[in-house]
Amino acid sequence: MFKQFLKKWSFLFIIIALDYIIALRTSIEFYNFFFLVLLSLSGVSVIWILLGYLFVEVDLERNFSYKIEEDDYLDIEVKIKNRSFLPLFNFVLEDHLACAQEGDRGRKAFLEYIRPRSSISVKYGCFCPLRGRYLIGPFKVYIFDPLGIFFLKKTRRAYSEIFVYPQTFNIRQFPALKKGAAPWFGIEASRASGDEHEFYGVREYRPKDPVKKIHWLSTARKNRLIVKQYQRHVFCRATLIFNLNQESNYGAGRHSLAEYTVKIAASVAKYLIEQGVSLEIIAHAQEMLHLPFNKGPEHLQNILRALTVAKAESGVSTLKIFQEFYRYIPPDSSLIVIMPDTDQKYLFSMLALKERNVSFIPLILLSSTFLYSASQKAIAQEAKFKFTGIPGLHPLFFSCRTDLAQAFL
Repeated sequence: MFKQFLKKWSFLFIIIALDYIIALRTSIEFYNFFFLVLLSLSGVSVIWILLGYLFVEVDLERNFSYKIEEDDYLDIEVKIKNRSFLPLFNFVLEDHLACAQEGDRGRKAFLEYIRPRSSISVKYGCFCPLRGRYLIGPFKVYIFDPLGIFFLKKTRRAYSEIFVYPQTFNIRQFPALKKGAAPWFGIEASRASGDEHEFYGVREYRPKDPVKKIHWLSTARKNRLIVKQYQRHVFCRATLIFNLNQESNYGAGRHSLAEYTVKIAASVAKYLIEQGVSLEIIAHAQEMLHLPFNKGPEHLQNILRALTVAKAESGVSTLKIFQEFYRYIPPDSSLIVIMPDTDQKYLFSMLALKERNVSFIPLILLSSTFLYSASQKAIAQEAKFKFTGIPGLHPLFFSCRTDLAQAFL
């Protein structure tokens, strides 16, 4: 903005100077009159800018959706309130969108006129290509005089925090999870023989209730049909483990192994939470991440936020993470591990959990597909052949630049 107006100011100064020189050397009154007009207009513009510096007060309020995923469009609405007695001419608002693509983060809104003590809203936005935590701002405000000769720049350090969550995909079918008995006041509740429901009480008969659930003693006593009522008393618990190791982060940018790991972890967590599964997260990124067993939208929100800021800066192995936490993995639960195929040697240690009736679900990333442009099909077949020699193992495989949802069909 300053460079653009520097040319305008230079041109204006040259015109005034030339007109003044001509007026001094000639007797033509027009040049004197023209010089005074230019000088008066410039003086009025300077005075207006000084008044703006002293008295103009502008309130800015930024509103947007705080939940957004990668590749989504972020809509921003800014409410501008002129609290001063002066009108604003050629008002320019500039904002910095850190979540936008590099080189396209500046946004400008131009308003020709804002009345005194009035409000107006402007809208703009951007696409958010990468997950992460970003700060939007600051605001830069440009106030001009009515003639547009001079301007006043003000910086408002108003920042807004936004989390761009990892992009998730739909999971249509997930491997069966192990079902365990729900604890009741710290005591493990017993399971009815072969049934997933516990007796809860009795109620009146409703159409389509099965005959086998009729409580005959209560029916005879109350002289109307009474059925037994049950409540589900077992539930699923799953532990999700992954490691964003710096050395094994093959690929680059959005097509790196770490980004695919985060995307799979976010999608699996979303699916399991929506299915009512109690989920635990154990991971290592720039530091150890542990989110204990919980369920519900709030738990999912915490998981997604943690995945949003996770970086591939881990210096430990997946086996070390597993060894540190394996004793806390509860029996009658499921262990889900997202790992590259280069960690195949750790699988036998994890399979030992089957002695505690823990089902093991490995989600394997084929690291070669992140390094070479070879045939994805050939690499997948070779990887499946290597894992077929491990009994009781049924892994799901993922390749670079493929539809990740296909693995869950």
